[in-house]
This record gives sequence, C-alpha cells and structure tokens, in this order.
Amino acid sequence: MRLDAGQLLILLRIAVAALALALILIGVIVMIAPTPFGFVLVFAGLFILTFVAPGFVRWLRNRSRGFNALIAALARRAPRWLRKALEKTAPGGDSP
Repeated sequence: MRLDAGQLLILLRIAVAALALALILIGVIVMIAPTPFGFVLVFAGLFILTFVAPGFVRWLRNRSRGFNALIAALARRAPRWLRKALEKTAPGGDSP
C-alpha cells in the first residue's frame, strides 16, 4: 500500500504534534526539578504546536489571559517569520 503526498503530510503533522505534546508532558513532569529545564521543554512543545496546530494554541490563548499576554509579548519581540505564525493563533482575530 502506497501513501500519496496528502496522506504523508497528514501523518507527518500527526507525528510532529505527538512530539510537541510529548515535550509539553515531559516539561510539566520535569518542572519539579530545581532547574528551569521543564519550562524550556513546555515552550519548545508550544512553539512546535504553533506551526502544526494553530487552532489548539488559539484555544489555549482564549482560555488563559496570562498565557495570551505572554504570547503577545513574545510576538512583539519575535522575528517576522515567528510573529506571523503567532498572529495566526491570536484569539478573536486581534493580532498580538
């Protein structure tokens, strides 16, 4: 059975989303460590999800004002390519 390009793209997106969720989960578990490495893993996972599943990140931004404010502050200082990706996740259509 051969997969066409569309099916391969879907499988790739699922694999990358699973990797991002695994990073977030491991980051949450590692947060109890005395070093801030858990936060790095959580932010890396969210960063990956921004490109793979912007709707999920938009949902998170709608649920938490603090998280939305953090992402908006990061977007203001981010390079143009990252700012565009973060703008796609802005809740309610307003850009950060």
